Amino acid sequence: MRRNQPARDEGAKENQAPTCFVSYSTRESHVSLLIECIEIVLTPHFKIERTPSALQSGASQRDQITRHIHDCSFGIVILDGLRPNVVFEYGILHGLRKPVIFFKEAEAQVDVRGFFGDAPDLSLAPVAIDLDKHFSDVKDINYAKWNRFEIKKTVRTIWEEYGKKKDEISGYIDIPEPKLCT
Repeated sequence: MRRNQPARDEGAKENQAPTCFVSYSTRESHVSLLIECIEIVLTPHFKIERTPSALQSGASQRDQITRHIHDCSFGIVILDGLRPNVVFEYGILHGLRKPVIFFKEAEAQVDVRGFFGDAPDLSLAPVAIDLDKHFSDVKDINYAKWNRFEIKKTVRTIWEEYGKKKDEISGYIDIPEPKLCT
């Protein structure tokens, strides 16, 4: 039995920059800072694909995400929130054997409240992400720490982590270290 494969337009991909798929929780507002830092480092060398902005109306969200991941050169998984969609997208990246860079903010927490629809008066204490307990299948994979209050250091960390994947990323592009104004 043949499974449905996401449609691909090979001709349209020829002249475009390679892509990096970023998986993250939209419920973690501080992650937008990390994504901007990722764009500083990788643009214009890579096109950054992320949901929901990469999705088109009228088509299967799962199929579109799978196509974006299939077509990417590598992925970045932001663990902050540790939402099911992020774990699912990492599973696709892993299944397709795409190189992955993991990031976790210094104060990252599991988004427990998200499972309860932000019900008022939940007396739940914040739960810091502990990969040994919360995502043990990948506890042996190193992740880079970032801090929302240290933008220059975060930009450098992204650049360094990308450089570590030189031998894994097909079509690796040597990116000069970004210099931010002081």
